[in-house]
Amino acid sequence: MEKLRIGIIGAGKHFKKNIFPIIKNNDSFKIVSIMKHHKREFNKYTFVSEKDFFKKKMDFLYISSPNTSHEKYILKGLNSNCHIICEKPFLTKKKKLKKIIDLSRKKKKLIFEAFMYMHHPLFKQIEKIIRSKKYGKLKYIIANWKHPHLDKNYSQYKKDQGAGFWYDGASYLISFDNYFFVSKKKMTYFKLKKEVDLRGNIQFNSNKINRFYFWGEGQFYKNDIELFFEKATIFVEQFFAKRNEDKIKIKIYKNFKLKEKKIPNKNQFKEMFTDIFKHYKSTKYQNYHRKRILDQIKYLI
Repeated sequence: MEKLRIGIIGAGKHFKKNIFPIIKNNDSFKIVSIMKHHKREFNKYTFVSEKDFFKKKMDFLYISSPNTSHEKYILKGLNSNCHIICEKPFLTKKKKLKKIIDLSRKKKKLIFEAFMYMHHPLFKQIEKIIRSKKYGKLKYIIANWKHPHLDKNYSQYKKDQGAGFWYDGASYLISFDNYFFVSKKKMTYFKLKKEVDLRGNIQFNSNKINRFYFWGEGQFYKNDIELFFEKATIFVEQFFAKRNEDKIKIKIYKNFKLKEKKIPNKNQFKEMFTDIFKHYKSTKYQNYHRKRILDQIKYLI
């Protein structure tokens, strides 16, 4: 079977560490071109200018460039008949959202915002617990995606690139909430903002379930979620981000007893690309991800 051809825009640290090893070793994909960045790090691949990049024949376009450039490259990719995989945030402005949605539908192309944590077995277990109502009604949720200050040269501090930790951190929490609570809901939030959004909190309420989310930099590291049911409390560390060496557990506190359930720690980036390859041609799958992007943008932008 012929491999799917993928072009890369934004071959930075995230791509080098997390995405490149997956694509390089994937039997379904092959990299045909990388837009001219970081040539020394990927010298076995063809590097071209933006003008020549879109002359290449590609099935997929992977975008991990500065946030403000996403809109431009998504439209160029769709007009070049590419399926789109884009790192969060998918967009930072709503102006051309309808055009992108309509174009992707017209060309029957997938537009996909890369929230890899949703493809890990841990997420699927948490979904099973919530949907099954095994522990009674869900009463409220507390989740965190917080970390210490990063190097001052880190891209999320660069205002001119549409950066900020709202897009980098809060987007994860909003994506989780939109997955489970898609009905009409109210969001209240706080952002500490200097040059860019640094940290803050979000509160959602719908279906009589309160959700409290804390995000941003300049804080003690926390990457967890706690779900309070009528009959038990569920706690998970390493919920949004996982290293390959992490031991993943779901902690269940019920009737004054603590129980731990081990979860296999699979590479969530690999699982994401596997899911895309299996379903990207499906109209149902494409429509689902269009809706996910619409739901996300409603609260993020």
